[in-house]
Amino acid sequence: MKSLKGFTAREANKALHRQGAFWETESYDHWVRDDAELDRIVTYVLNNPVKAGFVRHWQDWPHSYWNKM
Repeated sequence: MKSLKGFTAREANKALHRQGAFWETESYDHWVRDDAELDRIVTYVLNNPVKAGFVRHWQDWPHSYWNKM
């Protein structure tokens, strides 16, 4: 996880023309207990670019795994 976070932080900072910490200090994981929770998590992930102000609608984000299906 450390190497993945390091690589993605450097790339994201380059793309955003910024420096410094990018990720929170700890990762968060837990079991997905049912379909409703999975739907909530997928919705959360798909809407991250919207929350960050990169796009107005999650469907507009070209790097979404959803667009690859």
